[in-house]
Amino acid sequence: MKKNYIYATITLLILLFLGTSMGNEWINIFKVDSNELNILYYLRGPRVVFSILTGMGLGLCGTSMQVITRNPMASPFTLGVSSAAAFGAALSIVIFGERELYIILGAFSATMICALIIYFLSLRNKIESITIIIIGIALNYLFAALTSTLQYITSEEKLSSIVKWTFGSFNGIEWSNVYVVFIFLVTVFIVFQKKAWRLNLICNCDDDYAITLGVNVGRERLVIGLLSLVLTASIISMSGIIGFVGLVAPYISKKIVGENHKYLLSYSMLMGGILVILSDTIGRTLFSPLIIPIGIIMSYVGVPILIHLILKKGEEN
Repeated sequence: MKKNYIYATITLLILLFLGTSMGNEWINIFKVDSNELNILYYLRGPRVVFSILTGMGLGLCGTSMQVITRNPMASPFTLGVSSAAAFGAALSIVIFGERELYIILGAFSATMICALIIYFLSLRNKIESITIIIIGIALNYLFAALTSTLQYITSEEKLSSIVKWTFGSFNGIEWSNVYVVFIFLVTVFIVFQKKAWRLNLICNCDDDYAITLGVNVGRERLVIGLLSLVLTASIISMSGIIGFVGLVAPYISKKIVGENHKYLLSYSMLMGGILVILSDTIGRTLFSPLIIPIGIIMSYVGVPILIHLILKKGEEN
């Protein structure tokens, strides 16, 4: 088990070095002049660190969402988060234009509204995994329709901005963005790690058995789900929509460390960080100086794995 963590950590550190060094031109981080130092500190540094934190956060949330839904194909976006964030960002662009702060606030607020709707609707029903999934699917269609409406009535200039935001990008990331996500990530990870044994019960046992062991399954699903949505909202409100990380990272991690969440949570974070920084580095350097948005690169990685998961599940049934 320790070897798996060591290998993953070394891989992440190597990608951190490459991601920081590679770009329009190679920068030797051990020997830089003042101009290169400014590039590293103000441009590549925050971008690379943010990409790692983004992958870690989405990997962590993907693992938790698969627990509360008992579905290996679930991700943070299963509950309509991506559509809600896209609507919030689109509404902000339509009203305020391309002002970064308003876009971030709009995307985050819309995501939290989505989370609150799920929370209150779940309270009115028996809180089961299928209930959460169905509500999430309905909200996904609702916010997608609202975003499409805005795209239909807005100007071509603002329509272009909305579409670009949905691609997902780390352009313009600053250290302040890094600090915010870091605080959310550490807080949520500590809470989830303390609940690791509860996550094992919810994932592997039926609700009645978990209840007999003193676990309030409904409350745990709501708490875990809401914390996952808050962390996801803090990330995608700044980066745009980055799909498949929350699906791919837990899938790979389960193959390596198994399904004990004492180890799976942290390893999914490492794997998510590796996937995102690798994808972002490829997107920045493959057709340099053209930068391919991270959301597009992750789709190329995630779609084959999603198809594999679907086919595998079909074979099991």
